[in-house]
Amino acid sequence: MFGFPKKNKLSEEEKYALSLPRTKKVQFNAMPLTRVENELNTDITAVLSYIPANYYASKDNYLQCVFYFTEDYSEVFMQFENRVDDQLKGKTKLWKIDKVLLRDILRKFGQQIQI
Repeated sequence: MFGFPKKNKLSEEEKYALSLPRTKKVQFNAMPLTRVENELNTDITAVLSYIPANYYASKDNYLQCVFYFTEDYSEVFMQFENRVDDQLKGKTKLWKIDKVLLRDILRKFGQQIQI
């Protein structure tokens, strides 16, 4: 039969992050989400050791990092998504990070923000 739309149960923190005015997405080489969560729960700066992916060369499987933030970077949230053939296959929890870490991550991709 016809499927009913899935009800995505979002936490209050996820709803708040989605309501922030700006987003940015970058891609890293594929990794298991459980490994990402374990590493980032231990040390959030572990994200700086992840290898940026060339999205156009590796669309079949990659780790997408989505940032939700305010105009002045006073609030920044980060979430990782496992993408296979551009389809969402799973995602991690949200982490609240500071603007310095956001700046350092984006520098790995040759992007500069003024903080």
